[in-house]
Amino acid sequence: MMMFFWIVFIGRGYCYYCPLGTVLGFISKLSGQKIITNLTKCINCGACNSACPMAIDLQNKAMKGEPVTSLRCVGCGHCVDACKTNNLSYTTTFLSKISSK
Repeated sequence: MMMFFWIVFIGRGYCYYCPLGTVLGFISKLSGQKIITNLTKCINCGACNSACPMAIDLQNKAMKGEPVTSLRCVGCGHCVDACKTNNLSYTTTFLSKISSK
């Protein structure tokens, strides 16, 4: 019952402490996972921050045009889908090598 209330009121806060979330974070670092934030111009709407279940401040990075490489990012892509200006995209080292060929 406590887990239900935790999920309802905190969202995916349990991912900060779950061993699986930690493993996913390390895998993302090893794979070179990042969210590219400089494809178009960010309009500062905050949709990406609202969509992120891990509460990563994507909007601040998007305004600066810096990639998001946070260990907390699990690569769900909710921020990419929520962006109204298509400013964000998901990539890894492997995907970058494939797309450059």
